[in-house]
Amino acid sequence: MADPGRRHALAHAGGAATPARRAEPAAAGGATTPGLRARRDALLARLHERGARQVDDLARELRASPATVRRDLVALEQQGLIDRSWGGAHPHVALRYRPAFLARAERARDAKRAVAWAAAQMVTPNLVVALSGGTTLTLLARMLRGRPINVLTNAVNVAAELYGARATKVIVTGGALKASSYELVGAAADAIIRAYHVDLFFCSCSAVDEHGFGRRDHAEAAVVKTFRQVAARTVMLVDRGKLGGGYRTRVAGLGDVARVVVDGPLDPAWRERLGAGAELVEVDVAAAPAPETAGPR
Repeated sequence: MADPGRRHALAHAGGAATPARRAEPAAAGGATTPGLRARRDALLARLHERGARQVDDLARELRASPATVRRDLVALEQQGLIDRSWGGAHPHVALRYRPAFLARAERARDAKRAVAWAAAQMVTPNLVVALSGGTTLTLLARMLRGRPINVLTNAVNVAAELYGARATKVIVTGGALKASSYELVGAAADAIIRAYHVDLFFCSCSAVDEHGFGRRDHAEAAVVKTFRQVAARTVMLVDRGKLGGGYRTRVAGLGDVARVVVDGPLDPAWRERLGAGAELVEVDVAAAPAPETAGPR
């Protein structure tokens, strides 16, 4: 359990933290200059408008060298935005989601993206990272695609989002598939999870009240509890719209997780409540990178 009242915000990619209330975008390492970002935005726009393109054609249209375009394509592929092919690239489409899942993803979309971005800064190379299911975790998976890490997940869509990135090793649990959430649940999932030691477990919840974090589905909640048992640290990802809501099954008390990441600003009561038993990362949505640089679509 973290010291009461302790709050941190991430300042650099790779997990470094400085005392602050809100997360700010990385100033070095993965940062992009305005010119670089504009060129990659233009490159992405051409791929989405016209589909598969050749490097030479893109270089001519962008007035850049083929080598520069290739470097941009590598960076965009690592962010999960495109897939490279022989001599070119095309937009990345991991899978086609059910309408109900897409509708949930649209709720508090910018907040979820900012929270996922802040969580991604905590992940360093060679960690064993566990991801449960949900729309925020799907965004996080896209941002982690291409990282040299090991990912254990019970969500088949998360595995699909990470598929094909050579540096990222993906382990999927067994279990019965919940069509509404793409999550595998049950005894088989539980047994596989217990076979691993996890450095960082990222999860989300359906709602938060004064007692803790909950899920509306009992089977999914059971998997989250098992992940927590094998993880050295649990990080709960929350958007403000879930504060004060109702749920069926509690997955963790407010002091049972190491860190809570939430979009701010929070009102004082919730800030005190969430920060009393865990490190609190309050993310400034406006400061998080734009969708093209952060990874999700």
